[in-house]
Amino acid sequence: MSIQPGTGYNFSNVGGATSLTIEPTWQYWTPPHPFTVQTYKSGTDYMVRVIPGTINSIEPEMSGTPLSDSPAPSMNIGYSASPATEYIYLTMPVGGSGTPPPFPDGPTITHDSTPQTSDDSTAYLLLASVDKSTGRVSQYVGGSQWGERYKCGTDDAVYFFGLV
Repeated sequence: MSIQPGTGYNFSNVGGATSLTIEPTWQYWTPPHPFTVQTYKSGTDYMVRVIPGTINSIEPEMSGTPLSDSPAPSMNIGYSASPATEYIYLTMPVGGSGTPPPFPDGPTITHDSTPQTSDDSTAYLLLASVDKSTGRVSQYVGGSQWGERYKCGTDDAVYFFGLV
C-alpha cells in the first residue's frame, strides 16, 4: 500500500526519501455579527456574552455594564441536567415622559426561562435561545437594529425591528 497525493497535501518518494507537504487551507476570519450570543462554562453554570451592537444607535447594557466594556460583561444563565431553554432578549423599555415617550429608553440584555411578550411599556426582541444542558445557542438576530413603536389610542403598542 502506498500513500497518494490528495486535496491539501502532496506526497513524494524519490530515491528512498519520502516527503509529505501539507498546504494550509486559508480561511478568512470575519468578526461575529452584533448581538451574536456566545456561551462558556464557569464551574457548572453556563455564562452568556453578547457581541456589542446598537438599537436606534443606543448601546444596551448587560448587568449594568455597556456591552463594549472591557472585560466584556456576562450573565449567568445556570445549568440543567436535562434540556431546558433559556431565552436571551434585547429588552427595550418605553420612557415614562414625553409625547411620544422616548423609545427605547435604557435598553438592556436580559434572560428568562419563559417566552416574553411585548406590551405597552416594554418591547422584547429575542436575540437567541440557549439549551442550558449543552450551552448550544440558536441565534435569531445577527446585527444592529432599528426599532419603531406605534401606539394609537387604547390599542396595545406595536413594535417593528429591522437590521441597520
